[in-house]
Amino acid sequence: MLSSIGLAALFMIQNQGTISDYNGYERHDFKVAGVSAIVVKPHSPRQGMPWIWRTEFFDHRPMLDLALLKEGFYLVHLEVGNTWGAPAAMEQFSQFYRELTVNWHLNRRVVLEGFSRGGLYAYNWAYQNPDKVMAIYGDAPVCDFTTAPYGRKGGLNSPDDWKSLWTNYGFPDEAAALAYPYQPIDKLEPLAAAKIPIIHVVGDADMTVPVATNTAVLEERYKKLHGTIEVIHKPGGDHHPHSLDDPSPLVKFIFDHMEDSAGAPPATVIPTQNPESRYDAAGWGGRPWLAQVEDANRAVRDLHPKVVLLGDSITQGFGGPGRTVSNPGGAAFDKHLAKFGAVNMGISGDRTQHLLWRVQHGSLDIAKPEVAVILIGTNNRPSDSPFAIAKGIEAVSEAVHAKSPHTKILITAVFPAGAEPTDPNRTIVAEINQELSRYRRSYVKLLDIEHALLKADGRADLDKMAGDALHLQGPGYEVWAAALEKELDRMAHK
Repeated sequence: MLSSIGLAALFMIQNQGTISDYNGYERHDFKVAGVSAIVVKPHSPRQGMPWIWRTEFFDHRPMLDLALLKEGFYLVHLEVGNTWGAPAAMEQFSQFYRELTVNWHLNRRVVLEGFSRGGLYAYNWAYQNPDKVMAIYGDAPVCDFTTAPYGRKGGLNSPDDWKSLWTNYGFPDEAAALAYPYQPIDKLEPLAAAKIPIIHVVGDADMTVPVATNTAVLEERYKKLHGTIEVIHKPGGDHHPHSLDDPSPLVKFIFDHMEDSAGAPPATVIPTQNPESRYDAAGWGGRPWLAQVEDANRAVRDLHPKVVLLGDSITQGFGGPGRTVSNPGGAAFDKHLAKFGAVNMGISGDRTQHLLWRVQHGSLDIAKPEVAVILIGTNNRPSDSPFAIAKGIEAVSEAVHAKSPHTKILITAVFPAGAEPTDPNRTIVAEINQELSRYRRSYVKLLDIEHALLKADGRADLDKMAGDALHLQGPGYEVWAAALEKELDRMAHK
């Protein structure tokens, strides 16, 4: 729940902009975090406030959009530019989602609509947020960007678009882009786990986004996962024109399957790999996420540590044996944690579901540490509720216990976010930690050092925290590591 100040700020965002006509409906144009947004209101909103999100090409062949507006759906769009579903755009999508569900009170689950490259936006956001999706409608969607715009396997080769794509994703070079293992066709398990229904419309003679290497592959794989998918073929049809002149089959599919995903578990507890392409931005030396996973796993296998540190970029900052990453907390690690034979398994950008995947896929299969230290959840804040984030942290703890029942678990409460005590993120973090305080297990201890990172007036202590009032500087790592040392000494003697 956002603070009253946070809600007021968001309310102001909603009420900026202009109102105009869109095919007889009221259209609102405004900004969310500086990005142009559109909301079109139905004349009579349907119970539950459902909505469809046109991810790209707003107002192009809008037959389904108009049909759903008539049925009481809202229609929305966020103009993130030709960014090919890149991670930064997905963060902007999550801000927009929060704006629409908090201020406009729209349904927590949305129909995602991906035309052509818009398919990348729809599937990439759904992969990170499967619990927030009612259905996916793909229209001649790109499901593997090495086919289009790169041109592999018969797809359209567009050199300018291809260079734009791998620049937006942050790939260090073309080879990294071609090796990227997180295409929509590769990451369907979370969607199937959430029971998201999928419908595609394709032209069988599409020369831009070939059906055989995009929709057909996705359809086959989704069916093997027991997912619901329907594909409407247009015999002899090319990439254009999109959609159906009569959208009735699309409307019927959506209404028939509106409740399929209603019982989806929180995204925070559905194990997934991290599709972000940080490479150089996180001190990874141009190497991808899976290489970081293997580095951490290898260190555990080789060193058989008594203590493992599990987390995201804040934990990664300790550095330590077996890790080739930037380490602003290196001195604190050496002073307080090295004596325990600790191994740092923190990876920048990870959310609870990514750490959960790592624990379930080999991170603790060989070495069984005496203590596992967990700090995770801050990267979930833009997308997930405090309750869901706490449940994700608890799921990681339970997964560690399942892998190594004798391992004691020391959960570090999520660090404060934001420079000022009035920052809405402070409220979110407080609610996460309050929920965690109710988590009781004989093998779990909660460590909360918030007071040591803040000044007496509640402002972030920027001598200890970095300028973003989120990450730590050396003195902050000293505080955390000293607190960990004290707890680890106690736990070791029990």
